[in-house]
Amino acid sequence: MEFLESCINDFFIPIFGDAHLGLFLFVWFSAIFPLAPPEEAFTLLGGACIAGGLLSPFLGGLAIIGGIIATDITQYWMGRGVLGLLSGTRIGKRFIQSRGFKNAKKKMAAKGIWAIIGCRFFFGTRAPTYVASGFLRYSFVKFAIVDSSIVLLHGVGFLVVGYAFVDQIDSIIVTVEKAGIWALVGLIGLIAAFFTYKYIKSRRNREPGEFTDNQA
Repeated sequence: MEFLESCINDFFIPIFGDAHLGLFLFVWFSAIFPLAPPEEAFTLLGGACIAGGLLSPFLGGLAIIGGIIATDITQYWMGRGVLGLLSGTRIGKRFIQSRGFKNAKKKMAAKGIWAIIGCRFFFGTRAPTYVASGFLRYSFVKFAIVDSSIVLLHGVGFLVVGYAFVDQIDSIIVTVEKAGIWALVGLIGLIAAFFTYKYIKSRRNREPGEFTDNQA
């Protein structure tokens, strides 16, 4: 737990003044980026921090789950507002014409609430679904109620798992910390392999008439 304690004492508290507020903002902003850790990682580590006495059970859980909900709502409004404004630009067209966003729009149009619920159990489909919800102007009230409810159930479950298996999580963190530079090299390699795979797949599966830079 020394690594997690160091992150809280040396990062969250000095910058934000409070560990729980810092954790909320960190989850909120970091989860928006494509290469951010999955939400399950935040909840598992949060449960471990609660078990180790580094965070308050109530405020720690509220910071993580609240940060995830805030992220989902932000992505909804990115689809409803920002993407609408960018729809006439090159970057906006590329996103709208991407395979992932097209699939998310189809699922939202066909299944509505069930698309919002289902995407929580398939990492990589969440952000496109939430953005598509806003882009299609799905009711914000319904979205907020459904998403918040499923995030609460999903998040509490992983917090409990992180709390119960704190020793195992701590041993994994220690192993990664000892690996040092090799862990960073491995991570960079995985990221490079991921983008290479996505690029090759998009080139092979590009649909006829799909927007490309050459058509701009």
